[in-house]
Amino acid sequence: MILSSLALTALLPFSTAFAPSSLSLQSRTHTHAKAGAKVLRSKSFILSVSTHQDENVNDTDTMAEDILVDQGKIAAPKLSFNPSPPEGRGKGGIQAAEPIAALEVMARIPRSLIIATCDSPAKAVAATAEMEAENFSWAADLCAATLVALFPDSTDGNANPNAKANPDDDCVSAKQSWIAGWEAGGWGTDGADLGPPEVNWGSKCVTGSLLSTGSDNDKNVFAKFRFPCHPVIFRAGTGLAMLTGADEQDSLDALLLRGKTYRGMRDALLTLVETPSDRKGSLRERRAWDVADVLSRMLARATTLQLGDEDGDEEMAFAVVPVHERLAHCDGKGENSKLVAAGDDVLLVATRDISSGEEITRDYAMAPRLDGDTSDGSLRLLLQFGLAYI
Repeated sequence: MILSSLALTALLPFSTAFAPSSLSLQSRTHTHAKAGAKVLRSKSFILSVSTHQDENVNDTDTMAEDILVDQGKIAAPKLSFNPSPPEGRGKGGIQAAEPIAALEVMARIPRSLIIATCDSPAKAVAATAEMEAENFSWAADLCAATLVALFPDSTDGNANPNAKANPDDDCVSAKQSWIAGWEAGGWGTDGADLGPPEVNWGSKCVTGSLLSTGSDNDKNVFAKFRFPCHPVIFRAGTGLAMLTGADEQDSLDALLLRGKTYRGMRDALLTLVETPSDRKGSLRERRAWDVADVLSRMLARATTLQLGDEDGDEEMAFAVVPVHERLAHCDGKGENSKLVAAGDDVLLVATRDISSGEEITRDYAMAPRLDGDTSDGSLRLLLQFGLAYI
């Protein structure tokens, strides 16, 4: 079940340390839904949300999807796109506008709008990055593909003659706007998840996102203080366990694995951030924080899909697909949609009859997980997808 703000608060006995953080899990998305929209300005990846509140601005994910549908790039005549509910963290809000029959195509998404690891620009970058990365995985591959789609000019055309996309292409621009509209990511992508500014070892001690905080050398640095890792991550692990009911060590291990995965790919992907977001720090630091944010948002949306590459060969690819990445979690009831590749399109197909007004869902438990990740249930749903279920 989806946790309400009250239920989340009840889970946290130490109100001075974690209660504000618990409320942020539910209310922060509502706040962001009213915040100034995140946009791609002069190819700058603006990941931070404006502090200016505007009651008339809808959720940016919803806006990005609506634009693609309204422009006719995605055909979804029987779907209704509404603002995501606060507990959805940028997911949900897509319902059947009228009855849909089993096996009916609900949405037709052009293959060119999809981010996939089997695309040649991504393959070219991944091949180079794999040689430079400490630990390369599907997550690094798909993160590279996302950065290439967002910053096509950063791709080295010499690595692959077809790797450098035309930035003036209408589809390229639409894909960039869609990616820039991704608001929520996994838990801790926004510092608000870690508590108010006055909390020690919380949001005020994080620059960028929790994903980019700490290093693999922290264990030795903080051992003398009897911390097993960076204090912010240690405290975050405790809070994560309390929010999900998971074991504290399991929660900490999942956080540490996520950070280790990021640091293993970080240096190899830095140059793909053509113009980093505008925040304090050196050029390298700002690029690193943007890689972390892109990774977190990508992980919260990833899926697997049988796709054909540019040579016509079929392969199981890791991908992020418009519309599908916004669907609500089925919460153990069985998803009512599936993705099917069909030539130049990817189809969102109904797996059963769907009544008018019913939410379109996917099973996030079936999404790809980080290599070595053994987390499950509420812990994984909150950490990777930002979904508060228990």
